[in-house]
Amino acid sequence: MKKATLSLLAGVLTLVTLCLFPFSASAMEPLTVSIPVEIEGGGTAIVISEVNCPVPKESSIEVNNGTTENINIVFTEPGDYTYTIQTKKKNETYYAPNFYTASISVMTGKKDKLTATVVLTKSDSSYKPDVCSFTRSKSPSDRSSETKPTHPVAPTKPSKDPPVSRPKTGDDNMLDIYLMICIAASGGLFTLSLIYFISTNRMIAQKKRESIQ
Repeated sequence: MKKATLSLLAGVLTLVTLCLFPFSASAMEPLTVSIPVEIEGGGTAIVISEVNCPVPKESSIEVNNGTTENINIVFTEPGDYTYTIQTKKKNETYYAPNFYTASISVMTGKKDKLTATVVLTKSDSSYKPDVCSFTRSKSPSDRSSETKPTHPVAPTKPSKDPPVSRPKTGDDNMLDIYLMICIAASGGLFTLSLIYFISTNRMIAQKKRESIQ
């Protein structure tokens, strides 16, 4: 009786440990990544998230002339994420470039803390600046006021439209493993409970026979 009770208790503790500990251990402190934006003359910056990317708290921000404002995005798990930053047309004012692409790679660093690298790319070149800087232009095709890269780059075909969103597949392998562990632990607990039930019934039956004799 005591052995069966101890076995059942051990099964319960094992199930709780295997099912709850992996998920609590995998919880990470959220990481906030900032994308700096400057707009000549001031204006509105719009951020477009690709599929399966965390959505910023604000889909647009107001940027005053001569200032730098940040688009803040909170990440809770590793992965590769892509965003498009563009300006909102104001009256007859256009801005160059048409948009920037922000490629954000979130990784797990020391002590399971999230770290990130941000790469900004202009829509019409391979130049990778540190800030999304938009300058005024007379028309959408006017690029005379753009900042030129300080190093030679291979010519690329200008793009007039923001890139099409692509679905991003997540890595659910760890979740599947945890689920399998929980299922296996549940099966073990069920087996121990069955053994405990059978042992208890046998013990009760044996005591009844002894009392009759």
